[in-house]
Amino acid sequence: MPTLQSTVATVDATANTLRRCGPLGPALGTAVAQVALQFIWNDFSDEYNQTERKRTYFPSVLINDHLYRLTIADLPVIPYFPSSPRREWADFRFCGLRGASAYVLVYDASNAGTFRHVRALRDQMCEARDMRGVPVVVVGNKRDLVACAAGTPGAAAGDCGSAERREIANLVKKQWKCCYVECSAKYNWRVVTVFRELMKIVDGIETGQGYKEVCSPMRDNFQEALDRNRCNII
Repeated sequence: MPTLQSTVATVDATANTLRRCGPLGPALGTAVAQVALQFIWNDFSDEYNQTERKRTYFPSVLINDHLYRLTIADLPVIPYFPSSPRREWADFRFCGLRGASAYVLVYDASNAGTFRHVRALRDQMCEARDMRGVPVVVVGNKRDLVACAAGTPGAAAGDCGSAERREIANLVKKQWKCCYVECSAKYNWRVVTVFRELMKIVDGIETGQGYKEVCSPMRDNFQEALDRNRCNII
């Protein structure tokens, strides 16, 4: 069983003045913090610092000519999703988990075992609250370590090969009907794609154009190819 580190972040978005997008879900390791800091400040540190308290960031994003003011909360370890407001108040006060309007669930793409926690959290979320119209993006961070793990003779049994990652991607896209993105916060590879896909879903909901949760399979292999939607950080 992988060690639980920080897996949850939350996001609130305000379009122009009042469009809101809530918390981005739990994360494993410093995954959420790394992805968020790379997206907001273009910064990455190899030094491990586990998230011990809630940290909040306030970037603005322009997508499809709509301005969104985001509130991104990087949360400490979330061992389970609260099943009721009472449990949330008792164990995760001021985290805003149940009121989030979007979730980003991050796992270590080089270790398949870390996905089990993300799967458990997602199942608990669906049981604890109405998830209709609530975007969920599942992110496989540390994509740069996948090739290293696969090519190492003494690689651990939990190291995530291409077949296992395909199974995870198919589960997320076909069964969960959610968006799936692999990225590398260390090399800033597809980090913007994570938030762009999230904001495209949020923008579709806010503008009444529908809710498309599943990412385009073709774009999974290209960071910027054929993308007509612009997403800029302000």
